[in-house]
Amino acid sequence: MKRTFCTVGWVGLVAVAVPPMVQAQTADADAIRQVIEAVAAYSQANNLDAIDTLFAPERGIHIIEGAGINHGWVDYRDNHLGPELESFENFEYRFYGIEPQVRGDVAWSSFRYDLAVDTQRGHLEREGRGTAVLEKRDGRWLIVHLHTSGRAKRERGS
Repeated sequence: MKRTFCTVGWVGLVAVAVPPMVQAQTADADAIRQVIEAVAAYSQANNLDAIDTLFAPERGIHIIEGAGINHGWVDYRDNHLGPELESFENFEYRFYGIEPQVRGDVAWSSFRYDLAVDTQRGHLEREGRGTAVLEKRDGRWLIVHLHTSGRAKRERGS
């Protein structure tokens, strides 16, 4: 009988202790999804000030698009994204299929994206995949690494 009581006691203890951990991970995963979705939403809105709040500020952060790389959010904002957004018209951008993995104060997530835009060269539609690495600082998730790669969007069924 003592053995049964001990086993039931441990199972009960684990059952009581797990839900808060699971709830915390779920809350973190939701917050990470919101950060990643906000990158696309703020980009589409050409709101660089809002995007400033999503990336860690130091230069050691890498933002990679295809084979291109920027060192730090400010480099990417000022020398890549900002000029690019200024030239875009009818810009539609969304991140979806976001799958966060949380390990303490570090997380990573794969995601998919769709992009449609009118440029001086014509209309462009792309689909792609990405990976974001985030770090929790002062209770907020910040992007410390972002890598996206895409290709011309294909017709469904082809």
